[in-house]
Amino acid sequence: MDCYINPAALTAVFTVPADVADKHLKLARGEHIKVLLYIMRNMGKNPADEEIAAACGITAYEVEEALIYWRESGILLAVNEEKRVKPAKKAAVIKNEMPTRNDVARRGAEDGRIKYLLQETQLRLGRNLKTNETSTLVWLYDDQGLDVSLILLIVQYAAAHNKANMRFIQSTAVDWVNRGIDSLTLADEELRNMALKEEAWSVVRKAFGFERRKPSPKEEKLSFMWVNEWKMSDKMLTAAYNACVDEKSKFYMPYVAKIIESWHEKGYKTPEDIKLKEKTEKQSDFAAYDIDLFEKMLNSKD
Repeated sequence: MDCYINPAALTAVFTVPADVADKHLKLARGEHIKVLLYIMRNMGKNPADEEIAAACGITAYEVEEALIYWRESGILLAVNEEKRVKPAKKAAVIKNEMPTRNDVARRGAEDGRIKYLLQETQLRLGRNLKTNETSTLVWLYDDQGLDVSLILLIVQYAAAHNKANMRFIQSTAVDWVNRGIDSLTLADEELRNMALKEEAWSVVRKAFGFERRKPSPKEEKLSFMWVNEWKMSDKMLTAAYNACVDEKSKFYMPYVAKIIESWHEKGYKTPEDIKLKEKTEKQSDFAAYDIDLFEKMLNSKD
């Protein structure tokens, strides 16, 4: 960036919470940011939804959505609004009976957050939700106490990573509940970690010629270590695969893991490093063999 704030523009300023920039620029939509800025600029005036909509060039419905988003995120608090009490922390268990269609409709009418959750999920997945899908979302919110913002983070990740199905959304959400991932900071960190694991497995899968499939826990752990921690390239991984097949006449993951571990310990970064080192070792072995042979010849003459 080769520009800076014009000091003349700072004659009149207002406060915006740092969390808005630190946590919400990637998550919030443009309308959400507009609404929050207008509210912050007009603090104490309590502008009506229609006034906000006109000033921001959006609809009253979009203003309502934005207010729900910022209340759910904890940036705004509604006057006289009672804070939602979350269920006591316990391991999430999939119930045999999810909320019925009527339950979902009733809860959507009672709680604007649920209405917002269902509408946003449809927008982010790009399709209408099935009855069982709306039931699952309401169950995650009502029964498991997962905030709307966190559920939508999972939905957004699912849509962006070709996992736009409720099975993935539900299993990830239940995992978060069980592991205590209950804030935007923890959720954002977890999603980055999930993306790194997925990218690492993709590199390993392609290098080894595997078909597209979900990795085992062991494969996922090894892939993450090789690619993200040891910085092994796809060429090095392919070289390890070939070395294993040449030696064993088949692929054997523990053997490949040992090869890669050995290369990492020796500091090999490219296939050229391997060839150069092997050539040096062979020359060293040959020289040692020549010395031994020469000594034997001298001893035999004696």
